[in-house]
Amino acid sequence: MGFFKRRKDQKRLEKVLEDVQISGGLESLSDQSPAGTMIERCERVMENAREIDDGKKEYYIVTSYLNDIELIENLAPDQAEEIQKAADYVAKLNLARDQFLNTSKKISDAQFQMIQRQEDQIPDAIKNLRSNEEYQTTVKRDMQYLEGEKHEWEIQKKDLRRLRKRLRQASFMLLFTVLTAAVLLIVLEKGFYYELQYAWIGVITAAFLGAAYIVLRLESSRRDSRQAEVNINYAITLLNKVKIKYVNITNAVDYVHEKYHVRDSREFEYQWDLYQEAMREQEKYRKTNEDLNYYYEKLVRLLKKCELYDSRVWIEQPQALVDQKEMVEIKHNLLVRRQKLRSKIAYNLDIVKKERREIDRLMKLHNENSPRLLELIAQIDEMAELGQ
Repeated sequence: MGFFKRRKDQKRLEKVLEDVQISGGLESLSDQSPAGTMIERCERVMENAREIDDGKKEYYIVTSYLNDIELIENLAPDQAEEIQKAADYVAKLNLARDQFLNTSKKISDAQFQMIQRQEDQIPDAIKNLRSNEEYQTTVKRDMQYLEGEKHEWEIQKKDLRRLRKRLRQASFMLLFTVLTAAVLLIVLEKGFYYELQYAWIGVITAAFLGAAYIVLRLESSRRDSRQAEVNINYAITLLNKVKIKYVNITNAVDYVHEKYHVRDSREFEYQWDLYQEAMREQEKYRKTNEDLNYYYEKLVRLLKKCELYDSRVWIEQPQALVDQKEMVEIKHNLLVRRQKLRSKIAYNLDIVKKERREIDRLMKLHNENSPRLLELIAQIDEMAELGQ
């Protein structure tokens, strides 16, 4: 079982072969001597003895956990109910905490820390940025309007220039026409003795009216052209002022965008909302941890009253105290584990017994009973709990 950690409640076994070569009595022993052969056997069997000793300790722990389960299953109904309530709270709070930890972050750590450092300034910064962006849009619209007006006045000025050119051409045509008509009338009067008094009146009247029209239109176009020039200059003046405002407000807006790493006020406000949500989640997580610690301790206190071998192990698997199926599964795994330990101990014990018998035989055969060899045998017997 992954949740039952092996207890480190005893010191490591004393090292068996400690400075063997330093012992003066053994330095002279050859690897082929009877004592050397038996020491080598003791060294090999020591590992099996350690496996037995470790297996028995773990077997005791597993058995203790099984005894704890039996105690829990046989609790009085009111005591069991109180433990189950506390365990249920722990399980639910654990789930809430895990969900928070596994939830993907909606705001990056860098953005979160940046906003956190300037948290008090952010609401005003968002408000100012939104206002500046709206003003920037207004100024840009004004700038586009003035550009359009300036362009229209320039077009009008060009049109008036073309009109004056056509009027000058029309004045020459009128003069030519009047002169031609006058010559024709003179020829008719002198050569053919026609009475053309009314014709002269008509020609003179037409010439006067045409000239008057051309003069009036020329004067009007000159006035309009001068006014267009004035309007163009005024539009340019206003446009320059508006451009300065636009540049200033754009620099201010771009600075805030760069400072807070946002594209516009909408994204800035969205990041702020995500930050506030993250803060609420953190507060919820903090509160969950506080509640979790409270119910951890409460559950441990209740279990300690049952005089269990290990009360704290159940805070790692509180669901087993609520769901009988979970408890059955844990119990089954512990039983399987204990059976494997029993087999492991029996296997190593069989090897140790065989080796011990062989060592005893060799000791009698060679009449060998050196202190070092006897010390190794005693340590093997202690770990494997073998009697002479």
